[in-house]
Amino acid sequence: MKSKAALMLASLLALCAPAQSRQPAYLSGQTAHDRITAMAGTLRWNQSLGQVEQSAREQGKMVFWVHMLGSMTGAT
Repeated sequence: MKSKAALMLASLLALCAPAQSRQPAYLSGQTAHDRITAMAGTLRWNQSLGQVEQSAREQGKMVFWVHMLGSMTGAT
């Protein structure tokens, strides 16, 4: 009986244990900088909210508005 319970417990632990990630938990500063620069370069920034609203209306899309003080250099 004890061995059956031990086998069940071992099976549950093996199945429910979190998988180990092969990726490091943290990125180096340079890697993070490179990825942010690449991602930010793909965004199309607009200077006029009116133009954005008109374009969204024509495409049947919503506007995602982020009010930001500062810059995206990390000093925001």
